[in-house]
Amino acid sequence: MGVNQPLISVVMTTYNHEKYIDESIRSVLEQTFSNFEFIIVNDGSTDNTDKIIQSYLNDNRIIYIFQENQGPSAAVNQGILKANGKYIALMSGDDICYPERLQKQYNYSNLEATRIIFSWVDFIDDDSNQLASKHFAKNFFNATNKTRAEILKSLFFNGNYLCSVTAFIEKNILLEAGLFNLSSIQLQDFDMWIKLVKKYEISVIPEKLVKYRIRNDSKNLSHPNNNYLRSGFESCQIYRNFFDDVSIELFKESFRDKIKNNDFHEGIEYELEKAFLYLNSNFIYVRNIGAEKLFYLLQNHHILAIAKENYSFGLTQLYELTNDIDNLNGIFSKYSTRFYKIYKLWINLARLIKAKIVK
Repeated sequence: MGVNQPLISVVMTTYNHEKYIDESIRSVLEQTFSNFEFIIVNDGSTDNTDKIIQSYLNDNRIIYIFQENQGPSAAVNQGILKANGKYIALMSGDDICYPERLQKQYNYSNLEATRIIFSWVDFIDDDSNQLASKHFAKNFFNATNKTRAEILKSLFFNGNYLCSVTAFIEKNILLEAGLFNLSSIQLQDFDMWIKLVKKYEISVIPEKLVKYRIRNDSKNLSHPNNNYLRSGFESCQIYRNFFDDVSIELFKESFRDKIKNNDFHEGIEYELEKAFLYLNSNFIYVRNIGAEKLFYLLQNHHILAIAKENYSFGLTQLYELTNDIDNLNGIFSKYSTRFYKIYKLWINLARLIKAKIVK
């Protein structure tokens, strides 16, 4: 590392954060840790975000990048590639760092020899007041530390619980992982954490080092009501590749209570175990992935024979399974008949009212 090379690169992405960006920038510049550079990537904001950032450019720690709007993955990747530090600390233009965030994460990385670190967060509202009320993120960001196997299992069954704006990760690891998925706008962080836990330990500091803002307008990209159809699509694509490059040892350790045959081996048996595991998910679209895998696997006579002998699962069981498959994510579930009847009643009522009006 060169004499003037920073140890940490804070990469902040921002888009139309004029209400919050000033406080967010100041929270980084006022860190107790001094050896850092501050890369701000403005993803084509159309409000006064650019003007506010420009007012801070007399601070030589800041590297400012303005790009046309391309989405959060393109923005954060741009910042990572520009970074000179050994470590990347992620940040968003609507959140706030506590003053000792960088110092505590750097100390923790040296003390625990951990290369990927997250922390707990406080939740704040639009006016930076601490939130005590219920909200969508309250129950999953401040989780206890887990082993790699426990993290993989939790990500599979429960989705993401790691807060991206608390991430403190060695740059080389992110480069090795291929950076964030450009095709994803809502779940790119979930996709990244899955890739990382397949190879590395991940630690969560049980201390609140960032204030995470819950927007009054529900514009947090992770909010469940924000483009849930696209979120479902992205989830499906991510889950299709969930077990790529997962070693058989990590798989067995992570899902030992869900495995059908504890003595399964690499190859066909491992692929069958993956398919059966998908069927254990609470998410319809994930169960569908398992059914799809079995649909294609069992077309091979050799695989079919192994499935019947080792798992008592053959074509008859596949037909029974696919008879209940819901390819529309619950639209035609066992509950929808009732809703359909209500819908038809409303339609008929509307027709009667219209007929009376016309008459």
